[in-house]
Amino acid sequence: MKKSGLFVLMLIILGACEKYPLSNSETQEWLGFGVSGNYQSAEAGNYLPDSIGIVFDNQAVLLENGNTFKLEFDVIEGGGTVDEPVLYSNFNSNTQGRLFTRWKLGTDSNNQVIKATFYDSNGKYLTETEWYATAYFTNDWNSVTSTPLLGIQDMVYDTILQKSMLISNGHLYQSTDKFYKWTPVTFPFYPNVKELEINTTGEIFVAGWSGTLYKTEDWGENWSELENPIPDNHYNYELTITKEDYIWANKQDYGVYCSKDNGLTWQKDTAGLENQERLGRIYSFADSAHLAISYHNMKILQTTNDGLSWEPINTPEYSSTMFVTDENEIIAQNQNGFNLHKSVNGGETYRKVFSTSVAYGTTSIHCYHKFGDDYYVLAPGGGIWKTKDFENFEKQILFDRQSYLFIDHRGTIYACGYNYSNAPPDPTLIYPGKD
Repeated sequence: MKKSGLFVLMLIILGACEKYPLSNSETQEWLGFGVSGNYQSAEAGNYLPDSIGIVFDNQAVLLENGNTFKLEFDVIEGGGTVDEPVLYSNFNSNTQGRLFTRWKLGTDSNNQVIKATFYDSNGKYLTETEWYATAYFTNDWNSVTSTPLLGIQDMVYDTILQKSMLISNGHLYQSTDKFYKWTPVTFPFYPNVKELEINTTGEIFVAGWSGTLYKTEDWGENWSELENPIPDNHYNYELTITKEDYIWANKQDYGVYCSKDNGLTWQKDTAGLENQERLGRIYSFADSAHLAISYHNMKILQTTNDGLSWEPINTPEYSSTMFVTDENEIIAQNQNGFNLHKSVNGGETYRKVFSTSVAYGTTSIHCYHKFGDDYYVLAPGGGIWKTKDFENFEKQILFDRQSYLFIDHRGTIYACGYNYSNAPPDPTLIYPGKD
C-alpha cells in the first residue's frame, strides 16, 4: 500500500476576471490546497484507514474575504461511497480550511476512484481533483499493480511457521497477516537478489545477481554469505533446491554444480551436457535420480550420480518445461499452444493429458506448484488450472499476459507478469488462500 500523500495544487483565481471570481475580492488571490488521504487501500466494502479531504492554504485571506466554497464528491470507479458527498466551507474559525470525509470502498473493482469538484458561492465551477485507492477482495480474484506484488520474481513459504518471503524488483519482503501487505526484509549485501529457495529445515537461500549465494536461518534477521557456487562467475545463475536438500546452481556455458552439504562444497558435471547448457528447474526422481529440461536440445536429461553425468531420456518433441509429481510421474510440456504429456513409466512412453491455447509462445521456470493435495499449472499467456492427478483439470482463471505462478503459505495464488520500465506493467492476479 502506498502511504497517504499530500499533493499540492495551486488554483489562480482572478477577482476582476469572469473566469474564477472570488466573492468579495477585487484583487488576484491564490487558492492553494493539499489533497490528503490519497493512495490508500483496504478490503472491499470497508472504510479506508484515514479520511480523505482538502486542506486549504492562505486561510487568513480567505477568511477575511468571506469566501464560501462547495466540494462535491462523485464516485468514478469501484462503486464506493463517501459519508458526506457535499461539503461546504466558509473558512470560519471552526473549519480552519479543512474539508474531510470518510470513504467506504466499493466492491465493483480493485481500482477505486473518487472525484471532488470545487464550486464557488454562486455555483460556478472552479476546478477538480481525484483520489485513488485499492480495494482487495478476500474471496475473489484481485488485479494488483502496486509494489511489491507487481512483478514478483520468486517466492518461498513455510506452512508450519506460517510465513512467506518474496522478491520484487530485486528486494526481499515478508508476509503479514494480510495477503496484500508485505514488509521489507533487511538485506545487508549488494547488489539486489534474483532467486529464493527454501530447504526442508526452513533455511532460505538467496541467489544474487553477481554470482553470490546467501543464507538465512531466521527469516532475514541474520544473513551469511556462502562460497560462490560457480567459480569465476560474477553474474546471475539458476538456483534450485531439491527435496533431499541438494542445492543446484546452473548457468549457460558453465554447466551444473551440486552441493550436498548446504553450500559448503560443490561438485561440477563432467559428462553429458552437450553445450554446458542452461537447464530448467531440477527435480528429484525415483530413489536416486534427478531430472531437468535442457534448453539446448529441448529434451529431459537425467542424472543418477548427483549431477556428475547427464543423459537424455525419451521426451515429447520440443518440450520447454517439465515437472515431477509425488508419484514420480513425469510431466512434459511442449508448444503449439500449451500441451502437457504424462509418463508413468520413467519416460518410456507419454500420453497427452491437457491442451489449451495461449496468447503467445514462451516458457517459464515457474509453471507448476503443489499445495496441499492439489497441483496448480500455469500456461503462460493462457491461465491457471488445478488438478490432483494430471488427468482432470479444473480451470481457475484465464488471462493473456501473466507467465509466473507462485503460492504462499496460506495457499494464496499469485499469477505474475513483467514490471516493464518502458511500458505499462502486467498486473499480478491474486486469489486469496485461507488463514
